Order: sequence, then C-alpha cells, then structure tokens
Amino acid sequence: MAIPADSEKTTDQPPNGGSRELKPMEVDVARIVLIGTGLYAIAAVVLLAMHTSLTRAGHGRWPWVAVSGTVLGLLGLYYVKRRDRAIARDRAAAAAAAGKASDGGSADAA
Repeated sequence: MAIPADSEKTTDQPPNGGSRELKPMEVDVARIVLIGTGLYAIAAVVLLAMHTSLTRAGHGRWPWVAVSGTVLGLLGLYYVKRRDRAIARDRAAAAAAAGKASDGGSADAA
C-alpha cells in the first residue's frame, strides 16, 4: 500500500525502494530449550504416574515419548551451550584481532 506524497505518515522504508540490511534477531536459545525440556520432564513424571491406566487404555507408549523428549532436550541443551561458548570465543577472537589491527595501523602512521 503506497502512502501519498502529501501524507504526514512516515514509514521505516528507505527512500526510492532501497533495502536495509537486516541483522539476525538475538534469541536466548538455551532458555527456550530448557523450558521445553522442563515441560517434557513434567509430562514424563505425570505420565509415568499414570502408566498402568494408560497401558490398560492402549496408550502405554505415551510416558516413553515424554522421557525421550526429556533426554533429547538435555542433549539439545548440551549442544546449544557448546555452540554459545564457541560463538563467544569467535567473537572475542575477532574483537582481539580488530583491536590489534587498529593498534598496528595507528603505530605505523606515527
């Protein structure tokens, strides 16, 4: 929808149909995985408590689905934490390299 030229409405779009560079959204993935794993763990406890009645009703596998979700969530949490540490290490190395490059450039200019 085009905004008329005489309108006082502003838009966040760049002029002349240009595009802005979009940056990835920062999300705490570890928290999301932890919440999901916790929900699976709660479901596992509840379903394991109801195991006999679930088995009689033909749903004996349900508790093991929740247990599997909990185990896979813990593995995912380990992976995400490892990934976050690696990203932080790479950012620190890039910042140190940029710091050395800027220090080295100013020393040559003097």
